[in-house]
Amino acid sequence: MSSSGRPASVRIRLLGAPSAPAPPASEVTIEERAIGRLGLGAAFELASAELGFVTASWLFVDEIARLSGEDGVASLRDELGPMFSVLDFVATEWLQGKRERSIRTDAIVQALTGTRRVLVVGLEAGHLDALGRVLDPATRIGLVAYRLQKVDWKRVIDNYRGRVELVDLASFQGWAGARSAIVTFVYGMRETRVNVLSAFLRVMGSDVRTQFRDIIGWSVLSGPPEIYPRYLVETLATELTDIIDETR
Repeated sequence: MSSSGRPASVRIRLLGAPSAPAPPASEVTIEERAIGRLGLGAAFELASAELGFVTASWLFVDEIARLSGEDGVASLRDELGPMFSVLDFVATEWLQGKRERSIRTDAIVQALTGTRRVLVVGLEAGHLDALGRVLDPATRIGLVAYRLQKVDWKRVIDNYRGRVELVDLASFQGWAGARSAIVTFVYGMRETRVNVLSAFLRVMGSDVRTQFRDIIGWSVLSGPPEIYPRYLVETLATELTDIIDETR
């Protein structure tokens, strides 16, 4: 910790350091050396781009907690929370006693029963990894390669060892069909509106709603962020055919 009470510019050890043995497919890796040269905010920016905001938030909260305890997590929230609303939400939940992330898949698997192609719009590495493990291996999973932040998509997709396919924004409709579904991540809901990543707005339209069997929102936060979600956008919940929420 620095004398100001904020987290020091520590080297945060992320999963899959270059010197470690090759990780199994269920682990998500980032180049630790690149992150080690960055400040804490820039490191989180990079991690969230290639892991997703929830996955990166839990990773950083867990590491800061291990290094600096509750004071460190509170300082992390105070320093980066105003810029990253999901990190603020996750750190606050941790400080209130939620010390483990839970990813439940029973409801999403049930919702996707009978599908042969699942197109994921947005990125949450922990949830995508869990989905790849529980879906029928015959079900293809595609990930739309679009994000406002700079992303090394090859590095992202290599983590899934062929289980997830990269899909270009210009050709995603090739995944449409009567047995196809879109899954996008939902970051809290206020009345009739949900927070999603901007990638969802790039693929949605009246034609898309008729081309896919289901358009499912998979909730990854137990409530809406208190801070304005700078990297998220709002859309009507009615744009989705179903919202899966097992976060509580």
